[in-house]
Amino acid sequence: MSFRSSASLLCLTTLVASPVLFGHGTVVSPISRVYRVYQANPDAPNFTLAANAVAMDGTLSYYTWNELSRNIPDAVVAGLPMAFDYSPWVPDGQLASGGRVDPNSTEYPRTYAGLDQVTDAWPTTPVVAGSTIEVDFLATTPHDPSVWDVWLTTPDWDPNTALNWAQMEHLHRPVPALVSGHYKFDLVIPNDRLGHHVLWVAWHRDDPVGEVFFSTSDILIEPAPPIGTPFCAAGANSVNPAGAQMLASGSVSVAANDLVLTAGPVAVPQPGLFIHGSTQTMQPFGEGFRCAAGNVTRVLPATVPDASGYLTVALDNTTNAGMGITAGATRHFQCWYRDPGGGPSGFNLTDGLSVTFVP
Repeated sequence: MSFRSSASLLCLTTLVASPVLFGHGTVVSPISRVYRVYQANPDAPNFTLAANAVAMDGTLSYYTWNELSRNIPDAVVAGLPMAFDYSPWVPDGQLASGGRVDPNSTEYPRTYAGLDQVTDAWPTTPVVAGSTIEVDFLATTPHDPSVWDVWLTTPDWDPNTALNWAQMEHLHRPVPALVSGHYKFDLVIPNDRLGHHVLWVAWHRDDPVGEVFFSTSDILIEPAPPIGTPFCAAGANSVNPAGAQMLASGSVSVAANDLVLTAGPVAVPQPGLFIHGSTQTMQPFGEGFRCAAGNVTRVLPATVPDASGYLTVALDNTTNAGMGITAGATRHFQCWYRDPGGGPSGFNLTDGLSVTFVP
C-alpha cells in the first residue's frame, strides 16, 4: 500500500471514529436539549432522557448537535416575516426535533425524535420572572444575513404536555451581537410565567436555501423577589382587620419605567390615591397612620378598586414628571383611600413601602 493510500485510510478511519462537526449551532445558555444530550456523552449518557434520545436516534445525531435544522425556502420567499408559521414542516409534538423524526428520510437521515420526549423530567435552567437574561447561541458556523425569532410556552402549558403551536407565544425578534463565535441577545422573561417552561429559538438564513436552525431550552421560571421594604402600619379598615397593604411589581429600573403599585383590600368602589415621600414617619391620620413624609408627591391618576378591592396604578415617570424618582433615590410609598364604613373620619391609609430605584 502506498503512503498516500495509507494516509487516506487513516483519515477516513479518523472521520468514522470521531464525527466531525460541520454544523452551525444551538443555544448553550439557557442550555438546549440537544446540547444537553451531547454534554451527557452520547456514548454513555449520564441521565435517562439522554439515554432514551440516543437509543431512539443514535449517537451521531448528538455528536452533530449543531445540525438540528431544515431547509425552508418558503419563508425566504415570503420575506422572512416575524413569527413565521413553521407548523407545516414542524408539526405539534415535534418542535424540539424540528420535525426530523423519520429515519427513512433521504433529505434528513439523522433524527432528533428523542428531544420530543414528553415529560417534566427535562433538566431546566433557573431564571426569574420579569428578569432580563442573556441568550447565548454558540455558532460553529456563523450565518449572515439571517433573522431570529423567539417563542415561549404560554402560561397554561404543562410540561407533561407535548410542545404545540397553540401554546407557544412569540416573544421577540432580536438582533444578536456576534462575539467570538457566539450570537448573544437579551430577553425579558414575562412576569406571567412560573415553573417549567420551554424557550424555542429559530435562526433562519436569508438565502435561497433558507436553512433554519431550531433550539429548545427548558427553563424553570422562579417568582421575582418582593419589591421594596414594608414599614409603618396599616389601619384596620371596614373589610380587613389587618388593613390594606402596599405591594409593587415590575422593576425598580428608572429606564424601564414599569413599576406598578397595588394596594388593598379596600371597600369597593371607594377611590384611592397613591403618594410617596422622601422620608418616613408614623403619625395618626384618619383611621390609620401617615407613613410617607418629607417631600410628598402624588402618583397620578387617582384610581378605584377592582372587584376584589385592590387599587392599582402604573408609576409612569412621564406622566408624573418631577416626582423625585431618580437612580439611587429611595422613595416611601403609601395609599390614601376612602373608607366611609371604617370610622368617623371616613378615610384610611395603607402601610408604607420603601423602594430604592436603579438606573
